[in-house]
Amino acid sequence: MAFCINCGAHNPEDAVFCLSCGQTLYRPPQETVWQKVVNWRRVRVPFLVLLVVLLGIFAVIVSLKETGNSQQNVSNMKPPDDHSQKTTPFDEAVLMIVGMNAKGSPVSQGSGFIVRPDGLAGSNYHVLRGVSQAFAECCNGRKFEILSVEGADLEKDLLVFQLYELGSIEKPRNLPHVTFAPSESLKVGQKVIAIGSPQGLENTVSDGILSAIREYDSVRYLQITAPISPGSSGGPVLNSDGRMIGVATFQFERGQNLNFAVSADYIQPLLDQHFQVSIKQFQAAVRHAQSQGREATTSTAADALQQEHKSDKSPLTGQFGGIVHNQTVDTSADFGIVVLDNQGALTGCMGVQKPLFGSGPLEGFILDSEVTFVVRSAIGKITFRGKRMNAAINGTYSVEHPDGTEQQGAFTLKRTSSKGPDEDFSPSSCPTDAELHN
Repeated sequence: MAFCINCGAHNPEDAVFCLSCGQTLYRPPQETVWQKVVNWRRVRVPFLVLLVVLLGIFAVIVSLKETGNSQQNVSNMKPPDDHSQKTTPFDEAVLMIVGMNAKGSPVSQGSGFIVRPDGLAGSNYHVLRGVSQAFAECCNGRKFEILSVEGADLEKDLLVFQLYELGSIEKPRNLPHVTFAPSESLKVGQKVIAIGSPQGLENTVSDGILSAIREYDSVRYLQITAPISPGSSGGPVLNSDGRMIGVATFQFERGQNLNFAVSADYIQPLLDQHFQVSIKQFQAAVRHAQSQGREATTSTAADALQQEHKSDKSPLTGQFGGIVHNQTVDTSADFGIVVLDNQGALTGCMGVQKPLFGSGPLEGFILDSEVTFVVRSAIGKITFRGKRMNAAINGTYSVEHPDGTEQQGAFTLKRTSSKGPDEDFSPSSCPTDAELHN
């Protein structure tokens, strides 16, 4: 039905003019199919564009999420990083020890443990018995020299010593060290861990249980099933918390898993003995006790050390000769000093033969058994620090060159004459390297 806007009459749908008034009937134009499509696009293109943008953002988000998950999966498949491979602190506090004879050849190998951050450490006495010098290495690759014995209990086969930086007279700093478990915490059946260097295989870990706590000759031993092999002696035995309960000492070859450790309770008293003697001096004291027909026990060794120190009160005045070894360049030479001891104040001269240098005047002091003297030569300032025992002085030295470089070494001296320089001698009279080397 077509409506006439002029007279309001209703006309047939197909009428062109109004049947009542003749007015041309108006109809809205009919859209073709193409027009409909075009109009659809005009209306919906903004919407479609927005929809495409939203779908694109969604796709990016999904892609990033999948990438993140993929990276996480790949990360989970990677081997552990370096931090996860690092040994625990109590592993790092374990030492591999090598003892040398007077000719510098290895004669013993064992294990040990660091007690304090400055390098105070311990082991079995038998690991260092009879050696002239000893070196230690901890699991992070650092190497040290054992220069002094600080405490000992020979009946319990224990020794405490001081580590020094290799080729230096400086003590190390901030070293990892063991902590001790209280003896009352020990329980038969508890898990134990032994760490040592059997056959030189450092930081070998074995585990087991505490089988029994036994006493032989008033010494408390821990019987453990954790294997102990040659080279493990002196290593720490730990509880499951990583705290030290004993020192691996020996095993019964006849039998299975019959391994023994000395109780860690015996270590603490040794930390307060402060013998401060070289390995050679300590070995000499033990031999002295044995030469007197006495058993080499802690008391007899300590008595011998005290006897040696008593003789150190005489003036140091005299002439000394010996060997100086420059550890930095690994070269040795003969050298000597002539000293005047005026109530502990030292003056005199030092002469060094080829191939090393350092001749010149010296001055220093002696306090109890500690001897310190400084030589100012053409190559720079040389500081000697050593210990006196009877007619010998042994120790280490450092060289400060004018160009700022440093060198380290060790020395040994023995008295050759009690005649020293005249009291009115002048440092200018000391020989130079050029004079001695000619």
